[in-house]
Amino acid sequence: MALREGIAPKGLRLFAASALCAAAVGFGPAPAAAESISVAPTRLTVAGGGQQSMLTVTADGARQSVVQVRVFKWKENRPAHELRPTKDVVVSPPISRLSPRQELTVRVVRTKRKPVRGRECYRVLVDRLPNRLEADQMVALRIRHSVPLCFTG
Repeated sequence: MALREGIAPKGLRLFAASALCAAAVGFGPAPAAAESISVAPTRLTVAGGGQQSMLTVTADGARQSVVQVRVFKWKENRPAHELRPTKDVVVSPPISRLSPRQELTVRVVRTKRKPVRGRECYRVLVDRLPNRLEADQMVALRIRHSVPLCFTG
């Protein structure tokens, strides 16, 4: 294969590009550690006049995680981001520090005294908050799970 001046064969260009990428990865900034949490179940339904349920949050990363759990009023068939503050449902604990692979059971309790008529819906927001190590990085990811919670009468 004859080389024309100034034009490298396709294989050589691919090799050079691969070498540059490898060098950039090896000598660039340290990659961010991917830390996450998982939540189960992904939907809560409390039927027959029940007042409470449970949610399990698991730290899936290799580092400690701080999670915050909150409840907001939500109308079913509306977008998940259209939420209103409420005191009708509370969670315990509202904030926790989890070790790697630790599970946390969160208790969700309806405190409103009036019985449920029909269907009453909320969203349980579970946030993994960035820790101090991540705050020093250029990109600190905040992970949020939004779990629908409905009480039926």
